[in-house]
Amino acid sequence: MYFRIGDFSRLGRVTVRALRYYDEIGLLRPVKVDEFTGYRYYSVDQIPKLNRIVMLKGLGLSLEDVDGLLHAEMPPDHIRQLLQVKQMEIQSRLREDNDRLQQVRVWLERINNEGVMPTVDIQKKNVPPLRVICKREIGTYEETASLLKADLLRELNRPENRDRVSIDGPLMMLSYDEEYKEQDADIEMAFPISGEPLMGDPTIKVKTLPACQVVSALYRGPYHSMESTYAQIFEFLEGQETVFVPPVREIYFNRPDEVSESDLLTEI
Repeated sequence: MYFRIGDFSRLGRVTVRALRYYDEIGLLRPVKVDEFTGYRYYSVDQIPKLNRIVMLKGLGLSLEDVDGLLHAEMPPDHIRQLLQVKQMEIQSRLREDNDRLQQVRVWLERINNEGVMPTVDIQKKNVPPLRVICKREIGTYEETASLLKADLLRELNRPENRDRVSIDGPLMMLSYDEEYKEQDADIEMAFPISGEPLMGDPTIKVKTLPACQVVSALYRGPYHSMESTYAQIFEFLEGQETVFVPPVREIYFNRPDEVSESDLLTEI
């Protein structure tokens, strides 16, 4: 029994345009074409093949890969590897959806408890490796962070480094303690850089921060009022398959001498 292309498209729930394209690329050709009218005709035996095309395409495979699978041109190891890659991609999307679902739950809970929409947008993302110039010391956040920043700028502004090094991003602070410490905090200040500085201070290092997955949020306001944003981040982490590993990074997109305290923008 033969079906014209319109009838076959309804049987397979595929558009006529798609069937014509599959014919053009040789993926699924009609069993015959009327030499006078040009009508394409398909047989009922082709429905299973069309269903497999739809299923494999739905997995995200390219039509080239689908064609190779259907015509058994790929060795079994290649087929297995291809499907394993797709499996990992789907699992990754599921994890991202679960993260978004968790964020929705947090927002709903806060709206129910406080009657307002959360002001913090929390997200999980992958951060690439980052080359920095940095200095690390034990001290207090109020004093040590400013001193370390001044030391870094002094090193970068030495005459021999002005043409050798450029700052490629905002200042950041890395906190290595697993809990907040008012005294004896393990603090590192860093600037992303390109180039090769000539070091005059042996306590200043150039290193690459490793790639990692982070949970982050943008905070706008004075530095001394970040507690609520940190609380929302850790609330977001509750119930997720995420392990917090120091250091915490704070990235400062502007400075107190540039904007008012209420407009200071920090990524945590």
